[in-house]
Amino acid sequence: MDKQYYLNCIDDAISLYWHTLSKANGMKLVSGDIEYVISDGRNSPERIFNIRIPSENSEERIDEIIANIKAGLIPDSFLITLNSTPTNLSDILAEKGFNIDTSGVCMAMDLNEESVDQNHSANIKVMEIKDKNLLKHWVNIINTALFGCEIMTFEQFYDIYRLENTRFYIGLVKDIFVSACFTISQGMIADLEMVATLKQYRKQGLATAVISKAIGDLYNCGLKTVSLRAEPDGINLYKRIGFKEYCQRVVASCDWDKIFKKSCPCQIESDKILQASLIYNNSIDINEFVAEMQKHSVIGQKIWYNQDENAIYLTKMFASDCGSGCPNNDTLIGQHCHCHYFNQTNLRLPITYCRCSAEFFRPMFEPLFGERIIIDPVETVLSGGEKCTFVIRNLPPN
Repeated sequence: MDKQYYLNCIDDAISLYWHTLSKANGMKLVSGDIEYVISDGRNSPERIFNIRIPSENSEERIDEIIANIKAGLIPDSFLITLNSTPTNLSDILAEKGFNIDTSGVCMAMDLNEESVDQNHSANIKVMEIKDKNLLKHWVNIINTALFGCEIMTFEQFYDIYRLENTRFYIGLVKDIFVSACFTISQGMIADLEMVATLKQYRKQGLATAVISKAIGDLYNCGLKTVSLRAEPDGINLYKRIGFKEYCQRVVASCDWDKIFKKSCPCQIESDKILQASLIYNNSIDINEFVAEMQKHSVIGQKIWYNQDENAIYLTKMFASDCGSGCPNNDTLIGQHCHCHYFNQTNLRLPITYCRCSAEFFRPMFEPLFGERIIIDPVETVLSGGEKCTFVIRNLPPN
């Protein structure tokens, strides 16, 4: 088999895994040029995967996706493989404020070529789970050893367990439940998932025993290929069993501080920044500086200084008045909001979405007051307000 065959199997297995998770209660699959799974409470596994963004206008589409991430409407991480497009997606996302993790690998095994050794210590026992009571022990191992928290509820795991193409395994040592994994199969391929062993029982052959039982059953059922995504500490284990590396597992995750600074295409005019600097240098204190900024209409509709808080407040100019060609319509949001991703809708977003607008002001005020300043939205049209007001804190003593 050539490498592309295994890369395709890996992509198919990734889709199979997330499609399977989406069948649990409270989970939803959304398809398009990106596929993603999202949960009702946003507290279960979520990810963008199977990424096929057309090369034409790809950056514009990626900016739109990032806007939806910032708005909390879709997951905030991408699983990228060699079959993802555009091929430079990792570089684009890194430039736009994502952390790129390439520490894991995607691996696969040809079950027709490998001989799986299921011999293990007499103290170790491996069972396929056949009842809900055993599944409770399995869920406890996964939530404790693999995630350190309740990544999914027992009821959600039970939804997956009941599917016809999943098989769950648990390992015991001296009658103590300590190791777990499960497989998903479709056609001639399978996916090995959630391999975990309680910390105090590791390096005793338990994971090997559980995996060997799982892939042995896949072989006996006539399946051809099994794949997985491995964290760095598990790569050597999987190699000993017979898996081979085929590509990096690339995960792009939001760096929220960077993404709000880099994702807004709007920029303050350089002449406005220079004008603010000249006013600041000719002012005796912050109060005078702000008064002069308001007098000369340097920025926004209104700017004022709260002496008790030692903070500057400013109200952003409406989109319909800014003269920069911002798209707008007859709604309050359309007339007031500058964001072309959402100002054509009446969708109410969390106020945190407008942190990018807060960062819009940073090039003007950071050179004057230092890197320690914090700029936050106080009220925005997108979050239900009548205007967009921002505050600048952590100013030097006046």
